[in-house]
Amino acid sequence: MAPPSMNALSPSSTPAVMLRVQSVGKRFGGLAALTDVSLDVHEGELVGLVGPNGAGKSTLFNTIAGVFAPSEGRILLGERDITGLPSHKLARLGLARTFQLVTLFSELSVLDNAAQALHRHQSGRFLSGLLQTRFYREEFARWRARALEALALLSLEALAEHPASSLPLGQAKLLAVAIALATEPRLLLLDEPAAGLSHEESARMMDLIAERVRGRCAVVLVEHNMRIVRRYCDRAVVLQFGRKIFDGVPADMVNERAVVDAYLGTGEGA
Repeated sequence: MAPPSMNALSPSSTPAVMLRVQSVGKRFGGLAALTDVSLDVHEGELVGLVGPNGAGKSTLFNTIAGVFAPSEGRILLGERDITGLPSHKLARLGLARTFQLVTLFSELSVLDNAAQALHRHQSGRFLSGLLQTRFYREEFARWRARALEALALLSLEALAEHPASSLPLGQAKLLAVAIALATEPRLLLLDEPAAGLSHEESARMMDLIAERVRGRCAVVLVEHNMRIVRRYCDRAVVLQFGRKIFDGVPADMVNERAVVDAYLGTGEGA
């Protein structure tokens, strides 16, 4: 069962804004992929980014994640302006993401996959790692402890020493989320985490995200499954032709003509 919606919180207990997208636009040559998109994501909030194919979801997601620099507008992580920063710098500031296609170090254990994620996010450790200094060994032990905690959060700790190649898709996707969580992000971007999973697997995935993950950080997920968005998300942000056409409680989407037209293709300009 999904936890109580963020919308039930009283105004006095409203969490701080963790992500702020301000009037962001993105052009590729003469094509406007995003136009004047603004949204806020609060601490502890689970927000679904939805829309029909070609709506601009992936472009916005990648712009927030540092893959693309916006053509105009600003993006803030907490109080810090992160506009145009590359992905590796964003990772050190507390922004983590997963991808729809899971890529793991198949020859390594489940635990070592999560620990390696922490290793990649540290700077200036090459020489100490090469020499296997005491400081490096102690630090790596701390990384493994954090990685194991992330695995336990997603009920993967019993598989810690199993090779990653042995995991079925559902557990591999959970491991991808655990790898991101091991870096202790402030904001987690999930790209269709339930894609390709059975109904039971997707329910388990989303139960864990809603009940455990969003207690650690704000979460934005790209999702096509409206059932998942309605059941689990505090808010839904709907894009169409690169513009935001809805931002509110997921249950209200069915009452919004622009959203219905965007999905059914019956509205003006559809």
